[in-house]
Amino acid sequence: MIPGNEAELGKPTEPWRRRLHEIIFESETPEGRLFDKVIIVAILVSVAVVILDSVPSVHQRHRTVFNVVEWFFTILFTVEYLARLVSVKRQLKYALSFFGIVDLLSVLPTYLAFFFPSCTR
Repeated sequence: MIPGNEAELGKPTEPWRRRLHEIIFESETPEGRLFDKVIIVAILVSVAVVILDSVPSVHQRHRTVFNVVEWFFTILFTVEYLARLVSVKRQLKYALSFFGIVDLLSVLPTYLAFFFPSCTR
């Protein structure tokens, strides 16, 4: 399933939600292309930060910076996930789709570590 497939997810009827759907799922528009580029850059930078954070000497020196950056990306990707859910008519269908599950899994570890800190030691 392609997440932008109208037959699968449906475009909402409210104008602001339709506009959001157009930006998020239809990359033919300038705003849609910009959205895609911002998300791709955010993903690449986030991965680079995780790689840097895995180096013990770098982690020790920049622990606070890594925590702040991790939360920044977690909040950014959470907002993106929620925006995707809001911008489709069938939210559960998106949430259970491959891309919806990937989006959820991208933020879940940080929230789990926050709410269950004893499990991450």
